[in-house]
Amino acid sequence: MRTVFDCFCGLGGLSLAAELAGLKLIGGFDADPNAVELYKNLFPGKLALQHDLLIERPKTVLRKAGIARGDVSILVGGPPCQPYSINNHQRGTDDERCGLIERYLEFVSLLRPEWLLLENVPGFAFIAGGLFLRSLFRSLQGRGYIVRHAVFDASLFGVPQRRRRLLILACRESRKVEGAVKQLADIRVKTVTVRDALGDLPSQPSSSALYCETAKTQFRQMMRKGAPIVLNAHVCSNLSERNLRRISHIPPGGNWRQIPRRLLPRGMKRAHLNDHTTRYGRLHKEKLAFTLLTKCDPHWGCFLHPVRDRVITVREAARLQSIPDRVCFGEGLTANYRLIGNAVPPLLGKGVLQILR
Repeated sequence: MRTVFDCFCGLGGLSLAAELAGLKLIGGFDADPNAVELYKNLFPGKLALQHDLLIERPKTVLRKAGIARGDVSILVGGPPCQPYSINNHQRGTDDERCGLIERYLEFVSLLRPEWLLLENVPGFAFIAGGLFLRSLFRSLQGRGYIVRHAVFDASLFGVPQRRRRLLILACRESRKVEGAVKQLADIRVKTVTVRDALGDLPSQPSSSALYCETAKTQFRQMMRKGAPIVLNAHVCSNLSERNLRRISHIPPGGNWRQIPRRLLPRGMKRAHLNDHTTRYGRLHKEKLAFTLLTKCDPHWGCFLHPVRDRVITVREAARLQSIPDRVCFGEGLTANYRLIGNAVPPLLGKGVLQILR
């Protein structure tokens, strides 16, 4: 059975994907202590390592973990996307986190895995006019790998969210890489709507509650496996009275344009009608969600519940990322929203790793 090691694992989106794909998970590492603690609880008996590769070198990490060449078949990773995201107006190679790609390459040199999978935002391909991506490809080719990349929408893999992601695949055989990319391009899973994803969760937030509908869809069955009740984290950030007045005017599928001008934030009163299309957006039950960010703030995107005048809960955000209900989050709302927004959707990862299996 092929083995998987997860670099920059976060809460474990690609590790969950590995298990869903029937692969053997070795474990993963991340610099964020909140992510590592959650990962440790989610994958008992697997390596859950806290290491900051801006400080430590991969050789040290692997020596401490007892991992050697030949132990890892598939090296996966989703390095922090903030240096490449269009939401970061200072994005670019000056961000020290871009150096984490060099560390990933050191893992490749040390482990020589059969397959490599890197996941990131589409903007990764355009940093420094594309030179950063081409440099990565030359580095992998110099290590004997054939590399291909493409942008896919996570919704095609059964994730109830419009989320375009760059996937980079590499192995030493051109035929295998070309075949994997072709299979990925042919994947078309039935669309999972917001209703499909959230309809069995209570509309009223609660720290622990019963499901309010049966798990009548395949997606719900997958999400609820191992969770007899809504275990925790079905809680959300509170909105100010001013924001509550604003969102009371927004219908399902609507956004800031439906807010009376007198109630708009000062900066948005100067906006054109074709600007900020998802700000103060409300989800529509029969459609996909928009891309989740690291905070569910209505001022930054479409994060309002389809019916209730509130933002989506941590548990609802997890569902929209295809993160199962058995994942028990910690106490901090801010940290939990961030972990979810940074995660690789497990169903996206599963679709890729099944092909590499």
